[in-house]
Amino acid sequence: MNESKERQCDHADTKRFLHVANGTSTTGTIEAAGIPGAVSIWADPLYEGPVPGGLSDLELVDVRARYLAGAAAEAAADPVNDLRRWRAVIEDHDAYDELILWFEHDLFDQLNLIQLLSWMRDRVPPGKDVSLVCIGSFPGRDHVKGLGELAPGELASLVDMRERVTEAQYTLAERAWQAFRAPAPEALDNLRRSGTPALPFLASALRRLLEEYPWTVDGLSRSERRLLKLAEAGPVELRAAFPRMHDGEEAYYITDLSFTALVGDLSGGAPPLIALASGPRTNGAIPPGTMTMTEAGRGVLSGRLDRIAARGIDRWIGGVHLQPGADSWRWDDTHQRITKRAAGGMNGR
Repeated sequence: MNESKERQCDHADTKRFLHVANGTSTTGTIEAAGIPGAVSIWADPLYEGPVPGGLSDLELVDVRARYLAGAAAEAAADPVNDLRRWRAVIEDHDAYDELILWFEHDLFDQLNLIQLLSWMRDRVPPGKDVSLVCIGSFPGRDHVKGLGELAPGELASLVDMRERVTEAQYTLAERAWQAFRAPAPEALDNLRRSGTPALPFLASALRRLLEEYPWTVDGLSRSERRLLKLAEAGPVELRAAFPRMHDGEEAYYITDLSFTALVGDLSGGAPPLIALASGPRTNGAIPPGTMTMTEAGRGVLSGRLDRIAARGIDRWIGGVHLQPGADSWRWDDTHQRITKRAAGGMNGR
């Protein structure tokens, strides 16, 4: 253990910590572990819905709050208060001596981390200690997809492994946050391909984000294709399909609410790509029922039909609005890059 870490541990009994984590699962484990300090979260699903550039933070809060209220009203009765409360807790500088950020290697966390670091750079006093716990693995475990998988004692051991946030991390976070909110994805693709050593998990997370663009081969996103492959063997229970959405993933990607929205999107519109048979309503984010693939779904999954040509698209990815009449951005998985066809050009292969 180096001198700086020893000094942090020596002062642990008197230092007032504020822990800001990726969700209530992690803050609950922090509290269960008896780690001293107050807890808060910063956990906006930024990979879904509009995150446009050219807005102040307060204006962006309003945009995100409206989106979250419409997309997940059951889970966010008053999202404005939540988003603003997260900020207010951090801005109460006199309430803590050190701010510890707890985030993981997955896309959800990495996007929240670059937003948070960009937001707080000019809002947290220079003399305030800010440190980061950011892991993609844990000793003795083969696969760790999230901090929520750790036992309280395991999570507590990470406190002494925290590292002070550096100027290079703030700078990279600001570049990435601006690129993520840009109206075209080229800058973000260029950034992740150039490497992100200051935030070593960021490049792979951004690649996963870009894989949610329509693919050149069929117009499906990676998540849409995974859902159709699960439905292909249907009828399959929705609640059984949800955990299998993470098959082949290196980190957690889709939440239960995101999964439900994806099912609704592919089963609605014309032509539907999956058909639903509803079951009796029960509590839970994922509705009961089964899904099967439609003939249109089989056509898209086989590559005979293009998902965008068949159904159109209206989707935000960060600051990029994919919609009819706009440039057609696609993910080229063969060459691992974003490509573009001008508005009015042919979509597809």
